[in-house]
Amino acid sequence: MQKISLLEIYKIFFIIGFQLLGGGYVILPLLQKYIVDERKWITEEELIDYFAVSQCIPGIIAGNIAIFTGYKARKLLGSIMAILGIITPCFICILTLANLLTTAVDNKYVQDAFWGIRISVIILILVTIKDMWKKSVNSKFTYTLFFLILAAFIFLPVSPSIIIILSAITALIYARIKGGNNA
Repeated sequence: MQKISLLEIYKIFFIIGFQLLGGGYVILPLLQKYIVDERKWITEEELIDYFAVSQCIPGIIAGNIAIFTGYKARKLLGSIMAILGIITPCFICILTLANLLTTAVDNKYVQDAFWGIRISVIILILVTIKDMWKKSVNSKFTYTLFFLILAAFIFLPVSPSIIIILSAITALIYARIKGGNNA
């Protein structure tokens, strides 16, 4: 493979980042087109491997894949240019939207729209809670655990992370004891 210029890496990932609307799955056809088919910087198998690993490690899938691809093309500098290329369009969009929102925040219609959005989000959260309740709170143990966790959240000055970890440990111990009695 011939040496790929750092500017070319930045440019291609900028184009991909500009077209990337949605989650990590949307990036696959774009990478397939620009990186695998047109430029042959990586193989299709490598793309699939990068995608799989990117889902397993912290960070944005598109950014992780950009880092892997850039590294293959030009090592550390390639990774830096690829990640800069993929995030630059998002950064520009966020700055533009922030500027537009700061000028429009006092507009009555914008305030009304945000009010409607907040109500919609609350409804979506309640629907999710209802669905999760049906699937998760379905025995004496889960009811008891739910109310203990709720009381801990309300009355104890403890980090939610601690409560979540303790409830997970409690559920694991309960499952182990219950599973041991059935064997």
